[in-house]
Amino acid sequence: MDYIRVIALLAHPILASALIFWMWQQYSWRKKNKTLKGDQRKLALEKHEKSGEMILWAGFVVVGIAFVGRMIAGFRSEGDIFAEIWPTNLHGFIGPLGLILLLIMVNLGKKTKAKRVAGESYSVEKTKHGRAADFIMALIFIHAFLGFLYIFSVL
Repeated sequence: MDYIRVIALLAHPILASALIFWMWQQYSWRKKNKTLKGDQRKLALEKHEKSGEMILWAGFVVVGIAFVGRMIAGFRSEGDIFAEIWPTNLHGFIGPLGLILLLIMVNLGKKTKAKRVAGESYSVEKTKHGRAADFIMALIFIHAFLGFLYIFSVL
């Protein structure tokens, strides 16, 4: 098997696994939020907000690497860089969709922060942000499982 093709295709799942772990830690904020008080909570909230934005950018990188890996695989196997770039299965379609949902969730988090800083009630935005997180985490594990199965068909 062509080692460059294998490396290009495996870069995405390896980085995505690290991103999933990071997102799971971010998702555990709900549990931590209930136990922290005062300055500890304030610092943890700031970390949560910064980490959420960094996760969004990391998601763009991981999805971009998936597309580049498919381009390299298409070029190495068929000589055409665009031969395999577009998703052809459910795993491939869920990735960009999940990225859009992640962008929406980050925007909901920003709205929550803006209302909190302004001293307004932010319970509706906080609930929407939390529900979006629940949905995205479920989607992530479905996506990861489909990706795990997809690796066997690719390699």
